[in-house]
Amino acid sequence: MVIAGAGGHALEVFDELNSLDSELKDHDIICLDKDISKLIFKGNIRILHTEEELKREVPGSFRFCLGIGNSRIRKKIMESLEEIGGIYFPIRSKNSIISTSSSGSYDALNQSFIGPEVKIGLGSLINVGAKVHHEVSLGEFVEIGPGALVLGNASVGDFTQIGAGAVILPGVHVGANCKIGAGSVVTKNIADGSTAFGVPCRVKAE
Repeated sequence: MVIAGAGGHALEVFDELNSLDSELKDHDIICLDKDISKLIFKGNIRILHTEEELKREVPGSFRFCLGIGNSRIRKKIMESLEEIGGIYFPIRSKNSIISTSSSGSYDALNQSFIGPEVKIGLGSLINVGAKVHHEVSLGEFVEIGPGALVLGNASVGDFTQIGAGAVILPGVHVGANCKIGAGSVVTKNIADGSTAFGVPCRVKAE
C-alpha cells in the first residue's frame, strides 16, 4: 500500500489502515512525499520522494490512499499515481457510520457519519468526527473538516474546504472553490470562489 504524503494527515491515514487490517506491518507501507521538510514518520516506514523511485520499488499496479488534506494536491497526486498504475483505495474507517444508500469514492475517517442518499464526489475527504446528513450532495475533492456538520439537503461544490466545526444549515448551497472558516454557521447560499466565516457566516470583502 502506498500512502501519498508523509505528514500529519498521512499519520492519521496510517492509523486507519492499521485498524482496517491488523496484519498490516510497517514494511507493507510505502509513503510518497516530495516535500522532505514535513516528514514525520518514524520506524520502518519507507519514504520515497519521486514517482521514479516508486516505479522502481513497485513496478506493477499498486493501491494507494491519499495522506494529504489539500484538495488541489489530492487531485494532482491521484492523477499522477493513476498514470503509473496506481489504484485509488478510499479509506473507510471501521468506526464510521455510512449509510448503504450513500454513494461515492471518498475518504471517511474515524467517527464520521454519512447519512442516507448522500452523494459524494471523487477524492473528497470527510474528516474525523464530521457528519454529512441525508440527501447532501458534495462535489469532487471537497474537504469537510474535523467535527464539521453538513445538514440535510445542503450541497457543496468541487474543491471547497469546510473548516473544523463549521455548520452548513439544511438546504444551503456552498459553491465551488470556497473556503468556509472554522466554527462558522452557514445560513445562506455562498457563491463560487468565496472565502466566508463567522456566525452567521459572511463572505469576506475583497
